[in-house]
Amino acid sequence: MYPIDPPAVYAHESVMADPRYRRRVEGVLAALPRVMTPIVYKDEELPTLIRDHGLFTNRRTMGTMADVRDPILLFNTFRFDGDFEARRQRLEALGYDPKWGHQRDLFGAAAFHWANYNLDGDPARKDKVCRPCWRIHLQQGCLHRCKYCGLGGLLISMVNVEEYCQHLGRLIERHPWQLTYLLDDDADPPCLEPEQGVLGPLIEYFGTLKDRYLIIHTKTWNTEWLRGLKHNGNTILVWSISGATQSGLIEPRTGTTEQRVEAARVAQEAGYQIRYKFKPIIPVQGWRDDATEAVRLVFEKTRPDVISLCCFMWMDVDDMKRRLPLELLDAECLQAAEAAREEVAETRAKPFPPRTRAMIYRHYLDEIRKRAPDIPVSLSTENFAMWRRMAKELGTKPTRYVCGCGPQSVPGATTLTCHPFKIAVRNDNGEIPGTY
Repeated sequence: MYPIDPPAVYAHESVMADPRYRRRVEGVLAALPRVMTPIVYKDEELPTLIRDHGLFTNRRTMGTMADVRDPILLFNTFRFDGDFEARRQRLEALGYDPKWGHQRDLFGAAAFHWANYNLDGDPARKDKVCRPCWRIHLQQGCLHRCKYCGLGGLLISMVNVEEYCQHLGRLIERHPWQLTYLLDDDADPPCLEPEQGVLGPLIEYFGTLKDRYLIIHTKTWNTEWLRGLKHNGNTILVWSISGATQSGLIEPRTGTTEQRVEAARVAQEAGYQIRYKFKPIIPVQGWRDDATEAVRLVFEKTRPDVISLCCFMWMDVDDMKRRLPLELLDAECLQAAEAAREEVAETRAKPFPPRTRAMIYRHYLDEIRKRAPDIPVSLSTENFAMWRRMAKELGTKPTRYVCGCGPQSVPGATTLTCHPFKIAVRNDNGEIPGTY
């Protein structure tokens, strides 16, 4: 488990009422540097916890804070009762302000998310190449303190994994077209393991399935505990990896470049499929040298089956400057972002203009190809315009590429055999609790 000294620990009454769940909380508490007693709460007390006890006080972009500390830990259970709306209404009547957000996580209702990427109703349709699928969740929040991230301050962790897997099994059965399931794109689940004892049971659950895979996306150094789990090759670990400057100075509690590669080597040695995403690529001073060295380490120590690339994006240049230490950024790339305000105004793939992003991708691609000419390399969450620009060099296109976490990106695949935007059909009909 990561070293952590939370200012407070909360546990929902449903957690403490079940011996299995209580033991998971106790496992984390035993690893803390000081003795702490969890504050047991009921749903109706949430407005008071938020308003008077500062549950969300430090849920802010960490690069904007002078003093970033470990988050509050809050242990909760998914309530598979279909009662989310009624629970929300009751809590709003008691003073819960909808502007506080995070309702589904705090209300125990955010287990399985239908991500309708590039389908009707997706606000980013045509501006982000990502595949529609079910995303699954057990945590919300993070310990890593990346300066650009706003997920500090509070870490919500769900502990009723056995009940969770029962409902997940029904979801998997209803959606035979989806072969992989990405866990927690707004958390880093290995951070509290193995003391919490939640991720291991989920890995072993997938180990009982046929041709279905769990994907864990992480920046962690913490993988030794994965040895010995009965994963049966059905868990894929994908590292977001970055160069030395970025990993050390902008992502301070993550694994360094070397530590992430070593963690991937350990997982690979234990029989897990490993992958990498250079994501987000922040063009710091000396980014080319950092990239070259990171790629060298990846292929010297490990054998990934897929690599993805994604520049830092999803915000305008002023927001980026607010989040990142400007003295670390490459002057040419920063100037290009400043000059491109109008050019990128209508895309999510900002602040860097297309020519700058393409330049960065080409450097990474060249370094990768020197060491692994045939490995599939894709762009992650980029737009269709960049895919058209880079398609020839990548050797694939938006409907065929294999990526780190796509719903059909099974181990060893080099291209898709189906159209990912046409094959995806939601089929839960509101009959599986915990879907949203």
